[in-house]
Amino acid sequence: MWPDTVGRKFLTVNDVAGRHCLLPNLLCPNLLDPMTFLKKLMTGQVALWHAFWLIGAPLTFLWCVSGTCTVVGCGIQEPAIEGVLLALFALLSVVIPFLSISIWRSASKYPRQTWPQTLFATGTKVCVTVFGILALIGLGVLLYIAFYVFINPFLDHA
Repeated sequence: MWPDTVGRKFLTVNDVAGRHCLLPNLLCPNLLDPMTFLKKLMTGQVALWHAFWLIGAPLTFLWCVSGTCTVVGCGIQEPAIEGVLLALFALLSVVIPFLSISIWRSASKYPRQTWPQTLFATGTKVCVTVFGILALIGLGVLLYIAFYVFINPFLDHA
């Protein structure tokens, strides 16, 4: 055994679908089976700081950057870049409301014995509510633009 692994329980071959895992038991089950991870995420069984800081914050940052660049025109010189930014914005506009629900559920299960814990859980709920609503508005704007740019002209010529 390696010196830093003394006393830690590691997964055996039979623990997770017959695969070896050298990671501690804390991380490995969530990484090897994506559907189990998504199920745990949507039911709020993932730790709040994992859901918020490792998943929610980076995806929300990408959503903000792609939406801002789409509106401001960062990639307007290159149509491929603008298309990638718009596709990323559209995909994240669908994902972020679901992610907001899962982070809300994690915040509801977060312990609140001290005032900083209560503040963190409440602040998290406010943050995910605001960005979830903004993502739904962004998705609505994309659907509105898609209708009037692609579907409405097609219907007018038919």
